[in-house]
Amino acid sequence: MNGDSRAAVVTSPPPTTAPHKERYFDRVDENNPEYLRERNMAPDLRQDFNMMEQKKRVSMILQSPAFCEELESMIQEQFKKGKNPTGLLALQQIADFMTTNVPNVYPAAPQGGMAALNMSLGMVTPVNDLRGSDSIA
Repeated sequence: MNGDSRAAVVTSPPPTTAPHKERYFDRVDENNPEYLRERNMAPDLRQDFNMMEQKKRVSMILQSPAFCEELESMIQEQFKKGKNPTGLLALQQIADFMTTNVPNVYPAAPQGGMAALNMSLGMVTPVNDLRGSDSIA
C-alpha cells in the first residue's frame, strides 16, 4: 500500500429547507372588509346566512330546466319498466313534495287537461306539464 492514497472527501451542499408551503391563512388579507365582516358575524347569524344560501341553491336547482328534464326522463323510464310500485311511489312523493312545498312554482292542483286526468288516476304528472301561478294569468 502506498502512503499517498488518500480517502476522497465528498462534501455535499447544506440541506435545503423545504420550500414554504402556502397555507390558507397566508392567503387571507386580515384587513379585507369582507373577511372582517365574516369573522365578526355572530354564529347564529352565520348559520342563518348559510341556510339562506342553501335554500337559494335548492330553489335554483328545482326551477332549472335540467332538473325538469332529468325528472321527466326518470318518470318516463319508470313507465317503460312497468308498474313498479316503489319506483312510482318515490316519484309520486317527489311530485307531491314539489306541489306542496313550492307553491309559487307548482300549484297544488293541476290546471286541467292531461295533468288533471293523470292526478285523478293516481299517475305521476311530468314536471314540464306542471304550471306555476304566473302562467295562470
